[in-house]
Amino acid sequence: MTRPLVVIGSLFLVSDIGYSFFFAGLGTILLGRGVSLQSVALINLLGVIYFARFLIGPVVDRYGPAGFGHYRGWLVGTQLAMVGALLVLALLDPVADLPAVLAVIAAVLVISAFHDTAVNGLSVRLLPPAGRGTANGIQVAAASLSILLGSGGALLLYAWAGWAVTLISLAVVFCVPLAVLARFAEPPSPGETVSWGALAGPFCSRRTAVWTVLVVPLVALGVYLATAVQSAMLLAAGWEMERIALTQYTVAPLAGIAAGLGTGAMIARWGRRRPVIMIGLFTAIALAGLLPLSTGAGHRALATAAVVGVAIAYSALATWIYTIAMDLARPATAATDVTVQVSVLGVLRMLLSAAGLALAGVAGFPLLIAASVIFSLAGTAVAAAWATRHSPVTSQMG
Repeated sequence: MTRPLVVIGSLFLVSDIGYSFFFAGLGTILLGRGVSLQSVALINLLGVIYFARFLIGPVVDRYGPAGFGHYRGWLVGTQLAMVGALLVLALLDPVADLPAVLAVIAAVLVISAFHDTAVNGLSVRLLPPAGRGTANGIQVAAASLSILLGSGGALLLYAWAGWAVTLISLAVVFCVPLAVLARFAEPPSPGETVSWGALAGPFCSRRTAVWTVLVVPLVALGVYLATAVQSAMLLAAGWEMERIALTQYTVAPLAGIAAGLGTGAMIARWGRRRPVIMIGLFTAIALAGLLPLSTGAGHRALATAAVVGVAIAYSALATWIYTIAMDLARPATAATDVTVQVSVLGVLRMLLSAAGLALAGVAGFPLLIAASVIFSLAGTAVAAAWATRHSPVTSQMG
């Protein structure tokens, strides 16, 4: 079991580096060099490329480079392509060559979509039901570290060493999973033909459809709504940019690493239902802790604790959702099944990121945070009721 965990951890170590750098680090760099907000906003539109990755699931499940292992072949190829793209970016100037930079970013997001879809498929194939909680804890911890490297870490390195060194350093990180995959033999494929109809897998039964379109978005809605306006609340409360960056892009991801590992251990010990109740109650408490901040008042230390608490809840929920998604995935269409389920989260996050500030302008921060607490409790009740009948061994898309 140790070897699969090392493989999965190394793969998720790079899963969010590109995304977090382009949508957190790069925007800050461009703004700092005088690029307009409108131009920086164009980068966010490119996120649609990544969030539509579920559409390529059947391609990843059906086709794979011969002689390399099915998903392993995709992963080696996309990581090499990612290294090449980052090295090309290192040769460009982010302001003078902005159109070329945006074109390479679009290519990187396409590469990332194929990479992360293949990771989902390989994870299902490698992990027995009893090991998925622990593995997903490691996955979320590694992804949190990935975000830390791509956002706060990259910004600090950029401030110290400049653009080229930052991009080269990010490319070097991708060599870690490449070294692991070089000595890894993938389990044999089930050998079934996969069609585009596999995209409908999560909707083929009433129970899995309820999970995908109701349980997943509802259980995450509260924490996503709060995090969509969190930076704006901190600015409105008078926080300095440096403090916001330290809290959100350094302390919070570190807390997320611990939360992922702890949640994985909980799931391994207590199953699927009891942990989601504990996670949901903690999430509601953490979100309620943002209420003083939402009014512009409250002690900064308590506000920091609330922000970190929300980050812990975010990672814990992600660990639980990914574990269930793997339980429901079929071996032959693992990449498609997992990616379709978790893409609901990506779409929800994108919609709330776009609409959150507009909603806050109409309703105000306090009402929005209060609503997030209510949504969190409602989502927890629905998720716990759904999980009552969930069996990780026999529930694959049924």
